[in-house]
Amino acid sequence: MRKYKGYIFDMDGVLYRGDTLIPGAVETLEALRRRGSRLVFVSNNSTRSREDYAERIAELGLPIAEEEIIPATYATARYLAERHAEARVFVVGALGLIKELLEAGLRLVAEPERADILVTGSDPAINYQKLSQATALLLAGKPWVTTNLDRLHPAEDRIIPGAGAVVGALQYVTRRAPDVVVGKPSGHIVEQALSKLGLAREECLIVGDIIESDILAGKNAGIDTALVLTGVVGREEVERSEIKPDYVLESITELGE
Repeated sequence: MRKYKGYIFDMDGVLYRGDTLIPGAVETLEALRRRGSRLVFVSNNSTRSREDYAERIAELGLPIAEEEIIPATYATARYLAERHAEARVFVVGALGLIKELLEAGLRLVAEPERADILVTGSDPAINYQKLSQATALLLAGKPWVTTNLDRLHPAEDRIIPGAGAVVGALQYVTRRAPDVVVGKPSGHIVEQALSKLGLAREECLIVGDIIESDILAGKNAGIDTALVLTGVVGREEVERSEIKPDYVLESITELGE
């Protein structure tokens, strides 16, 4: 794997789980940097802003700069700012997503009847009222942008529902799918990562722990992929899946060896 000049890393389940670092993660990133590799860190977690991630990374001691981080919250805000800068946005999501949308200069509204577009992400405070408000928007035909479709998200001691839980509920009741998915496996967030690396896609490797987001993102973008087994997927699931990574690694440490 030394042929790769750039690495697009997922974070949760690859570098850490909850508040616990994956053993050897720090040393691996340092080894790759000494080798001259370019690194960017892409996460489908839609509850944290870039600033939140920078604080968390500093606490964990990971050698990562804030400008190297592209969470789904930031990527979604960039997407909307470039294509719907004047839109009034109704959000069903966490504070990290709201912070990024505001920092991008987007106009957020609390009343769904005033909104031009619906944006969804993981929402720990999801309730029936929010689902009802979002449903009304979708039944009225408003555009729907979501951060990602992840079913599950790795926490420190358990697996929790991802943004796909919100999407699934709304899709079921409205019989509509999101118009745009920004996070993995969509190409939107991958293209932002490639632009930051400044490398050709054949020079890069995507490293993640979820087949239907990280690995599929690489397949869709024509980028080689490595699945680590420190997240939510085990070898049995890899064997059953029709989507096959180019490499299966016990952990990120194999990249630095």
